[in-house]
Amino acid sequence: MIVTEAGDRYRFVTQPDHAALSARFARHWGGGDVVIPDPYVPFVVAAETHDQGWSDYDCRPRLDGDGDPVDFVAVDGDDWTDFYARGVDVAADVHPYAGLLVSMHAAGLRRGGYGVRTEILDPSDEAPYASFVDAQEARQEEFAAALDLPERDRETLDALHADGTAPGGAIRGDLWKHYLLLQALDSLSLYVCHSTRFETAEIGPVPIEGDDTTTLNVTPVGPATLRLNPYPFDVDALSATVPRRVVPTDADDLVGAYYDADVRRFEVTFVA
Repeated sequence: MIVTEAGDRYRFVTQPDHAALSARFARHWGGGDVVIPDPYVPFVVAAETHDQGWSDYDCRPRLDGDGDPVDFVAVDGDDWTDFYARGVDVAADVHPYAGLLVSMHAAGLRRGGYGVRTEILDPSDEAPYASFVDAQEARQEEFAAALDLPERDRETLDALHADGTAPGGAIRGDLWKHYLLLQALDSLSLYVCHSTRFETAEIGPVPIEGDDTTTLNVTPVGPATLRLNPYPFDVDALSATVPRRVVPTDADDLVGAYYDADVRRFEVTFVA
């Protein structure tokens, strides 16, 4: 559950709804020099299912020891690893390449984003994350073998598993580009879902044509309008809605108040 506190209200967005927003970005990705993922459908599957393991947990808000709702970044480690292991299974059941990307995403969340998400810590040598990362990286090797990935992609996986970063920090093959793009879409969706008010931001690295990357500069130009530079979508203006529930912070029964609240669809528009 993604929780933000705004004044005297809590705003709740479920992880699957956040992932669905990532998938909407993926379906309209293609403006300018950005990389259009190929294979396309498995990539969209990965974007849409990368947090599917949270679906049961997100049926209700949880409280911490201080009586505050538990945000997704503060979830117990054993629960977290269970969610993501199940999420990989969901994606892989649709397509093994989607399963590979979701596994890389999940393991990367506990390995500093494999060197590209500086805001993410690396607890990969701590329980319960160490065994989870080991299991997922072994599974990535199994996916790679079953998919008969090109040698460049296999070399990238070997380097990620050995060093936690891509070879020399460079893009190596399509798999790495697709991983980078999934991280960018995840970050852009979290920016929308987890902000109490929009402020300027940078999203990246984002793969573009060739072996280069760029940074998306996000600039609010209205209460719910965001300018992206460079503009990455295949339509002149992309609108998206985020389902969320708003609950008073002083509610005596948080779960009851959550289910009593109507789902509000917050709309945001991206422009060039």
